[in-house]
Amino acid sequence: MVKTSGEHTAFGGASIDLDNFAHAVVRTVWEPVLVVTAGLKIVAASEEFYSTFGLHSKEIKGLLLQDLDEKYWDLKGLHNLLTTVKKGNSLRDHEFLIDLKNFGEKAFLINAESVDYLSNQGLILISFKPKADTRHQRSKDIYYLKTVRDILSNAPAMICRLKGPEHIFELANEQYFDLIGKRDILGKTVREALPEVENQGFIELLDIVYKSGKPFIGNEISIKLKQPGKPDKNAFLDFVYQPIFEPNGEVSGIFVHAVDVTEKVSVRKKVEQSEQELRNMLETLPAIIWLTDSEGTTKYMNKNWYEYTGQTSGEAEESNWVDAVHPEEREKTNRQFGKAFRERKPYHAIFRLRSRKGDYRWVIGRGSPKFTIEGEFQGMIGTVVDIHEEKLKEQLIRDKENRIRAIVQEATVATAVYTGEEMKIEMANDAMVNLWGKDRSVIGKSLREALPELEGQPFFDLLQKVYNTGETYWGKEDKVDLLINGRMQTGYFNFTYKPLRNEKNEIYGILNMAQDISEMVNSRELLKQSESHFRQMANLMPEKVTNTDAEGNLIYFNQNWLDYTGIEREELVLRGWSHLIHEDDFRKFEKKWRKSLKTGKNFEMEIRILGREGKYKWHLSRAEAVKDDDGRIKMWISTNTEIHRLKEEEKRKEDFLKMVSHELKTPVTSIKGYVQLLLTLLRRSNGADHSKLPLQPSLERIDHQIVRLTRLISEMLDLSRLEENKMVLQKEVFNINDLVTQTVQDISYTNTQHRIDINHEYRCSVFGDKDRLGQVLINFITNAIKYSPESQNIKIQVKKLKEDKVAVCVIDEGIGIDKEDQKKIFKRFYRIGGESEETYAGFGIGLYLANEIIQRHNGVIEVDSQKGKGSEFRFILSVASEDEMITKEL
Repeated sequence: MVKTSGEHTAFGGASIDLDNFAHAVVRTVWEPVLVVTAGLKIVAASEEFYSTFGLHSKEIKGLLLQDLDEKYWDLKGLHNLLTTVKKGNSLRDHEFLIDLKNFGEKAFLINAESVDYLSNQGLILISFKPKADTRHQRSKDIYYLKTVRDILSNAPAMICRLKGPEHIFELANEQYFDLIGKRDILGKTVREALPEVENQGFIELLDIVYKSGKPFIGNEISIKLKQPGKPDKNAFLDFVYQPIFEPNGEVSGIFVHAVDVTEKVSVRKKVEQSEQELRNMLETLPAIIWLTDSEGTTKYMNKNWYEYTGQTSGEAEESNWVDAVHPEEREKTNRQFGKAFRERKPYHAIFRLRSRKGDYRWVIGRGSPKFTIEGEFQGMIGTVVDIHEEKLKEQLIRDKENRIRAIVQEATVATAVYTGEEMKIEMANDAMVNLWGKDRSVIGKSLREALPELEGQPFFDLLQKVYNTGETYWGKEDKVDLLINGRMQTGYFNFTYKPLRNEKNEIYGILNMAQDISEMVNSRELLKQSESHFRQMANLMPEKVTNTDAEGNLIYFNQNWLDYTGIEREELVLRGWSHLIHEDDFRKFEKKWRKSLKTGKNFEMEIRILGREGKYKWHLSRAEAVKDDDGRIKMWISTNTEIHRLKEEEKRKEDFLKMVSHELKTPVTSIKGYVQLLLTLLRRSNGADHSKLPLQPSLERIDHQIVRLTRLISEMLDLSRLEENKMVLQKEVFNINDLVTQTVQDISYTNTQHRIDINHEYRCSVFGDKDRLGQVLINFITNAIKYSPESQNIKIQVKKLKEDKVAVCVIDEGIGIDKEDQKKIFKRFYRIGGESEETYAGFGIGLYLANEIIQRHNGVIEVDSQKGKGSEFRFILSVASEDEMITKEL
């Protein structure tokens, strides 16, 4: 993009084609010949030239003529002679003295002819022939003519000589004949020999050259030639019309030199087409694209440049693009590009570029050298990309880093910043360096290098975890061993490892802040030793122990608190436990506790506390103040002892006593009433006939109440035996169907209101205590009668189940049982509450005893019931064959 000096040459000045032509010329002659450009730069020389003047090709290639050693050459005179040749004149047999090395001075006749070649600069052919006797002059002239003819014949171009104003073909080489299709042209005018070119402008050009005496150079001129027996030939030529002057200065003819560049033009047009397609593609890219040539001149910029900068194409080309660069970066940017261009290396620069709005935005310019397949440098190609937002973010990050650096340096807390996975110590304040026991030489080192004693301790792994996961680590009272003053010292620290993120939210480092709390930890350790005994004792206690300060702020909870509530210690300390108190107890508790805090008197109260299972349980809450020698309260120690079972047992005892009192009082009162009634009747009868007195029904009712009382006492005794594990089963093999039939018959005698139907679907014997199993069946049937006040139908089924099991089922159409109550009815003293509690009397131990009896027979009791639709109770036992039972008895 910056213009640089220098010429792309093969010999230092001429083009590749020029070089080939010059060497082809000198290879065909036998005398000393030198070929130079119009600028007098040496292009080629014949071998005879090198041998005659004692020079080597390496010595003169690329040199200017004046660079030859003036010691042996009259360079000034030669330069003046050749100046006339450059103006179009020929030089013929001009005598010139040259001092030959080791041979002395020698006279040469110099002949020089100017020939315009394809480029904008012509060639000068210079021949040096030693001066000889006149008798040999004719032969030399003939030789010279032969030499010129050889040059023309072997030249790698189409050459001809035209004579006179009619442009008559006087001479043409073989290449020229090939171009025109081997036509007979010598002695004919151009118009006669090549009539097809008359309307193509060539004859007019020849007329102009002949009349003006000025050469004409044509580049890639199109020509259409007829080919005998073939299609017309379309070609492109590079050619020179060079006027030939007579000694008197008049033009006598025209020298024509042409090269067929059809293939080159075709290739170039394809390249141009490809370049145009490339340009079209580059115009659509969302980036600024630029190209330079091999001289460093900007040859192309896509439309994005002009839209971005507002420059015109004229302003941006050459090197004026740099005017859009910010003045502060202009020189540096130009210098960076120039260096990359000269060294043929990639280019990279960040600078501010003026936008079309007039403001400057940060961009990044990149470029790479461009070479041909042959390795020839063609220039640079690159891009310009807007990075303004990224640059601003970068600046914000730098500002942030500077702020962090200032904070780190000024912080009273030990602070350091580590960057990268290697944890390089980017910065650390004096407090942190002193804490490490090091000096500031550790800055810039990795943490492993600066503090090798941390190896084997957890900190490197913790840092790596924070760097990888982005999760902040809070170290509390962590133990650290550091090498300070030549010996390992143990300290305790509160510290943080906090990840640092860039604008892409990527972690690039870690901020470490630390506080030395070694003294506090050591002091507290002594206290802990004394407290540990207290805590061990507190954790071993069944009570829930709490420690509060003088104001009632919580300090400690023992393990039983955590186990009971399921709450972490920290949360309990933070929130307290008063929110776990039942709402019916809370106000009284709060009032009484506040009074104790104020007066210092001991606290005691029964309260309900919520447990981890979501249930409230009764506790005896006590608190006692610990006072110093002056009587001031230092702290409170509180206990909460669970008394839920005691409370439940008290409640059950109260309920049981009420129930027993009620149940025993009812039959006794009934018996007493009937006895008093009979006594009164007997007194009134005065010896009358007693047969008229209602003795039988009264006695029957008394007997019924006695049976009821006996059953209640029997159940109480059974309950006592179960609790003392003294119930003994008298097991035998008996027919279960007979037991069912007999039991129903016994009940039917005393209860005539209900119809009890038996369905023996299966008949078998079982092994068990016949009386106890009968007691279970009686309980099932009497419950069905008691809880079916509006239905008189009761069904009993004996049926077989799988795996040799028999089920005895009692089905009623009574009031039914809720699902919730079905889980509780087999518990001791449980009775279904509600409106029916007073209606259906009992101890609540019948089903409990039944369940215990069946379990001791390795059986189960099942119940299916629906509220309002009746119930089905069944006990299931194993079927026993008589033979099996005989074996067992034996």
